[in-house]
Amino acid sequence: MKKIFVIFLSIITLSSGMILGGCSMVNSHSEQEEMIQIAESKKMKKAIENELKALDPKALTAEGKIKSYEIQKDKLEYNPMGGMLVYVVLNNDHELNMNMTVLEEKTGEYRIASYFASDELDELVGGV
Repeated sequence: MKKIFVIFLSIITLSSGMILGGCSMVNSHSEQEEMIQIAESKKMKKAIENELKALDPKALTAEGKIKSYEIQKDKLEYNPMGGMLVYVVLNNDHELNMNMTVLEEKTGEYRIASYFASDELDELVGGV
């Protein structure tokens, strides 16, 4: 009887673990999809492009040093202190990159609260 009870408890414990693990994976996947949707929004692009133009006034034009940017969707994550961490590669060169913390304002617009630019990017734009 005791052996059957232990087996029964083991089955219940394993089943609970599998169910909780499955729910956690689904939640993580939907959170990642939500971050990608935010990162691809027009409001996010506007915030990033404004920041790039602050670094290089001619950014994203033929005369600018910053020609293009790409948000690395696989590196998006929520900041535990608030906002979202966004990793951006510039000019298709992974050496030219920025890590940004993006916050949503009460108006619904996004703003770059802080960023870290790679040394190569600092050199490109003149050490801003």
